[in-house]
Amino acid sequence: MAPSRERGSPRPPLRAGLLLVTLAAAATACGEREAVPRPTTAPAPAPAPAPALVSPPLPQIPEAEPPARAATPRPVDPDALPPGLQDFVATRENRGRLWAGPMAGNGDRPVIVYLPPEPDPLAEYRLVYHFHGTYSENIERRAPGLSKKRWVGWERLQQTLDAIDELQARRPYNVALVYPVSAGKRKDPEQQGFFNRAYDRMWMRADGPERTDSFDALHDEVRGLLTRSFRIRASAIVPGVLAEGHSAGGIALRNIARSGTDAVAEYLFLDASFDGWADGCYAATRATATPARVSVVITDGGIADPFARHDPWCVELEQQAAAWEPARRRCEGARRRRPPTRQTRAGA
Repeated sequence: MAPSRERGSPRPPLRAGLLLVTLAAAATACGEREAVPRPTTAPAPAPAPAPALVSPPLPQIPEAEPPARAATPRPVDPDALPPGLQDFVATRENRGRLWAGPMAGNGDRPVIVYLPPEPDPLAEYRLVYHFHGTYSENIERRAPGLSKKRWVGWERLQQTLDAIDELQARRPYNVALVYPVSAGKRKDPEQQGFFNRAYDRMWMRADGPERTDSFDALHDEVRGLLTRSFRIRASAIVPGVLAEGHSAGGIALRNIARSGTDAVAEYLFLDASFDGWADGCYAATRATATPARVSVVITDGGIADPFARHDPWCVELEQQAAAWEPARRRCEGARRRRPPTRQTRAGA
């Protein structure tokens, strides 16, 4: 703090006239009768000029966190990543800021965190969690003779990164993509038969000793990575996130909603509403009273629409309606031959 002007200014010098009056008064008090010789005094020196007032420099307020354009954090030990994902990360070194490594919230499987290039340092960040579909856990470079099941994950990941770049270019805010990698097809200890052959139904479930995924834990890890390694202010991260699932990624969305998290602002099903996943997600948000929005997108030629067909049901709705009349009689006969249910017997 700069000193006040009163304490900081120099003491004014005594003037010569004041000094003479003081000496004469002192001589009279002592009874001296002889005249007091007038002292010869040198001319009073000119008062020293007051020092110029210099405004103290404004205090430098330290930044709470380093700027957002800090160096991109390096991925974890490459040995912790599958070889194909190591190769993919190497191809993205000069595009945006990308990190890849295992996270406990994703069952210790890899997670890709990506920020598009040229972020606005004054804009907020919105997080997009993308849960991929069947076989996209296989991330390998496309090569002659390699099965599509092995390289489709590389192309899906590339498409998702390109879409995030385009999204940020069209929005007045920054976007951060979180891309967890699934375990693929794995055995669910509580299911038998068909369910053991289906896609990962334990993704984002944390309700048993063999189900260690947790969206809330994953979200905490991601926010810690963004603030510590990417140097993004915590206050710049929008609390409510978008969780989107493509194809079988709808399973993860349903499981996240059932966990009762309040971190998701919207669930987006991208050709992923098959097998009641979207309905189950909506029912879970209402059962847990979480104010999340549930949106469903079905594209022409989509992978998994509500009726498990490659084309949306509405494309063939008229043909199906026309075919109903000839089949009505046969269906009515089948209904009459159906044995009564337990409830019907109880009612009878």
